[in-house]
Amino acid sequence: MASIAAAFCFLVGIALTGYVGLIVRSELVYHHKSDVLSEVNGVRARLELEIGRAVAHGLGLRDYLAEFEGRAFEPDTFRNIATELINANPGIRSIGIAPGNILQAVYPLAPNEGAVGLDYRSNAAQWPAVEQAMRSREIVVSGPVDLVQGGRALLVRIPVYPARYTSQPLAERTYWGVATLVLDEVKLLASAGALSVPEGIRISVMSKPEDGGAPERLFGDAIPAGVEPVGAPLLLPGNVEWQLLGYPVEGWRSTGREVWITQFVGSVLALVFSVMAFLLISEIYRARSIALHDPLTGLANRRLLEERMNQLVAMCDRSGVGFEIFYVDLDAFKPVNDHYGHSVGDQLLIEIGRRLQNQTREYDTVARVGGDEFIVLTPGNMRQAEKETFVARLSERVNAAFQFSGAQIDIRASIGSAGYPMDAATISDLLRVADARMYAQKARSKPSTSNVPEGGVPQAG
Repeated sequence: MASIAAAFCFLVGIALTGYVGLIVRSELVYHHKSDVLSEVNGVRARLELEIGRAVAHGLGLRDYLAEFEGRAFEPDTFRNIATELINANPGIRSIGIAPGNILQAVYPLAPNEGAVGLDYRSNAAQWPAVEQAMRSREIVVSGPVDLVQGGRALLVRIPVYPARYTSQPLAERTYWGVATLVLDEVKLLASAGALSVPEGIRISVMSKPEDGGAPERLFGDAIPAGVEPVGAPLLLPGNVEWQLLGYPVEGWRSTGREVWITQFVGSVLALVFSVMAFLLISEIYRARSIALHDPLTGLANRRLLEERMNQLVAMCDRSGVGFEIFYVDLDAFKPVNDHYGHSVGDQLLIEIGRRLQNQTREYDTVARVGGDEFIVLTPGNMRQAEKETFVARLSERVNAAFQFSGAQIDIRASIGSAGYPMDAATISDLLRVADARMYAQKARSKPSTSNVPEGGVPQAG
């Protein structure tokens, strides 16, 4: 029996060593993915900025073209303005002007002479984007396309609708024609840093077909079969949505010194002190769980949350991409404890933690930082509309009624958000900003006691 027990404990020790190795490998892959995602987000931000700069120049060109309403187009003046625009933005390869959808002027003219006189309406490849810009009255980005003179480029279609009088509504204006900016693929990617990412990382831009079909590679390297890339959405004018993907050439890093040390030490301990090794590893993991996780909900605690925020701050210093936090505070937790008891209150906290986790991504962090206070940490900065949508989704899910042992408890939570580095330069200041916004929402939404139903639990913070 002693031999059987020793053999059993040894096998358990080896199994635990293998399990710990998997955890270490998963952590290595997670950190590797976080590093690559940081690079991808940096490229995305710079690429959107470069395209935005080109579009801004195009808007200036549109204002210039609007002056030709009712009079002949002046090619000589256009060439002077086009020269200035291309000098100001090297990513613009050429500029074309098409009054009435017929291309009348291109700069530089060489090697584009053959395109002058082209009627877009008779060109099946180019007319859909021009027609979309004309009908939507908005800028449309299309491509990339292979150019006759060599290379690939994005086409920015800018419809021109001159105003006959000041403040004339856009819907009432008459279509004059379209301006086209041809953006060089290589120069655009180089300006965005997509061609100078760290060694071993590859960047690809994929289309997102509206019909739900397979994505098409637009720029960058083909993704090898079996490689799971990380990505971020790339939003362009004209409701064009692409996906910016990144992956390591040699695969995600899951081996290293940490893995070998873990396996060697675990194997030695399992062989020599099988029973002691089993108890020791169990104790280490129990202590780690207590130190970094909330014992009631199993969520990250404040210490683990601050560690991850410090990591994201360090990444932001390198990439310029920050993160968002969402401070969630229950408005009715104390009355629930008083009315139903602490055991029900504990189950409510566990349920709130589960609801928050269901609304977040794998690499987001949900932490319990106080009695009825939670913080959701999301890497990457959100636009205001994205943040409002996310807060509304969290609020809707958290505020759903909680049922326990036949009792139905209405829940209401206040949520305050803040972004790093836009709202604060330090983590402590960021937490204060989110906390203040949460309390401001609590003050706005706090109901009067006259609205409390007879026999109900008051919703008071």
